[in-house]
Amino acid sequence: MQRRLVYLWERLLAADGRSFTIIEDLERHHPDSIEGFGLSLFVTDRFFDEFCAAPRPYLPAHCYEQMLAGDDLVLTEEQLRAANSTEGLSIINLDFGLRNYDLSNARTQQVLAAGSSAFYFFHAGYRIRAIANEVYGARPARYMEAGGFRLVRDYQRESPAAFEHLSPEEYPYLFLLRREWIQPAVIHPLSQLFSVPAPRIRFSRSERRVLEGALLNESDPQIGSRLGISLSGIKKTWQNIYARTLRQIPNLMPSADGTPEGFRGLEKRRHLIEYLRMHLEELRPTGPGSSKD
Repeated sequence: MQRRLVYLWERLLAADGRSFTIIEDLERHHPDSIEGFGLSLFVTDRFFDEFCAAPRPYLPAHCYEQMLAGDDLVLTEEQLRAANSTEGLSIINLDFGLRNYDLSNARTQQVLAAGSSAFYFFHAGYRIRAIANEVYGARPARYMEAGGFRLVRDYQRESPAAFEHLSPEEYPYLFLLRREWIQPAVIHPLSQLFSVPAPRIRFSRSERRVLEGALLNESDPQIGSRLGISLSGIKKTWQNIYARTLRQIPNLMPSADGTPEGFRGLEKRRHLIEYLRMHLEELRPTGPGSSKD
């Protein structure tokens, strides 16, 4: 079974319809620096709705079983683009691991805060219709409720005999959050995930990948190394990014008049990055009007 899980994770990490985050303590050496990780999937509405119609405990195991049976439940790039331009996307939080599961621990609380920020960064800007997350134990369940999720199944309470061999820290709880449950613009931790404006610039896929790296404070050489693109290719991509931005939002970046070329480039990037931090929808795939390349 472990080999099959490794195979599944290799498939998932190579897929477009997933978000994977590693939270590290940079004062420690790798791999001891890893304090937490999270994997979420953009899944087909068919799979999501069928599961919600008849939930069963251990959602991650159910996802793995379906994938091993040949169910292509994770969205492709084209499916992501189409869903993000129409009815929206369904997300399943497949796994979230912590080095220390004691939620009262100050270090664990910092990891959770970093995880929440990472979840927002990698999902904000998508048109999301629903999010499902299963947690284990009463304390994580209270954490989810405090964050705005709704408890939809307390499996142990519904079937005590089925879980009598487990400790209370292992009881599964299923949480959901749906777009129709949140009024747009209300003060809610996740409200902005469900009320997304249309992108104005519509970057190509390759441009979005470079911009995401820049937002994560990667240098151009680091972005090029990660994407397998030469430094000259990265510079050409930035030129295309600036040209596309100026066509759509002419006043976003400063004028070039009287500014040295190197400094001008840094100022363009600074203004654009600040805009993108507030408009993450520009990093997401959309329908007609955005380039695939």
